[in-house]
Amino acid sequence: VTAQKDLASLLIHLDLSEISIVEKEEAYLAVVVTKNETPFEKEIERVLAETKKYPAHRIHDACYGSMITVDNLYGGKFEDYSAFFMEVPNPESKKGLYVRPKGRYLRAFCKGDWDKMPERYREILDYAEQRGIVFCGYAYEIGINEVVIDHLDDYITQIEIPLAGA
Repeated sequence: VTAQKDLASLLIHLDLSEISIVEKEEAYLAVVVTKNETPFEKEIERVLAETKKYPAHRIHDACYGSMITVDNLYGGKFEDYSAFFMEVPNPESKKGLYVRPKGRYLRAFCKGDWDKMPERYREILDYAEQRGIVFCGYAYEIGINEVVIDHLDDYITQIEIPLAGA
C-alpha cells in the first residue's frame, strides 16, 4: 500500500506533456512475439509462461509492456505490435532473453485509453523530425499506474524509444 501511495504522489507531479531524452541501462526482457490473430488474453498467458523460466522476481513488482518496431512507427502502423515483454532483473541465465540496449532514449507519456496512442506517436514523430532525432529498434510501452487507477481514462503509458547512433 505504501508503494502505491508513493507512486500516486509521483504521478501527481509528472508532466505528461513532456518529451525528454533519458539515459537507460541495458535490461533483459522475456519476450513473446505477438500474432495478430491471437486474443490479447492468450498473449498475456504466453508472456507469463515465458517469465516462469526466469526465477527470482515477483510478478506484481515486474516491469512489463509491449514493443512496436520503429519501422512500424515511421510507417504509421501504430497498432502493429511486435511483442509483449517482461523485464527479468538480474537473471541467473541470460540465455533466451532479449537485451534492451543501453543508451539514450526519447521518453514520453500518454494518458488515457490505448486509442490515444496513435495521436501521441504522431506528436513524438513530429517532435523528433523538428529536432533531427532518428529512432532505431523498438518503442517500449509500459503502463506505469494501472495498480492505482479506477478508470481507463486515467491510465498512463510510458513510451521509450532508442535514439539511432546514441
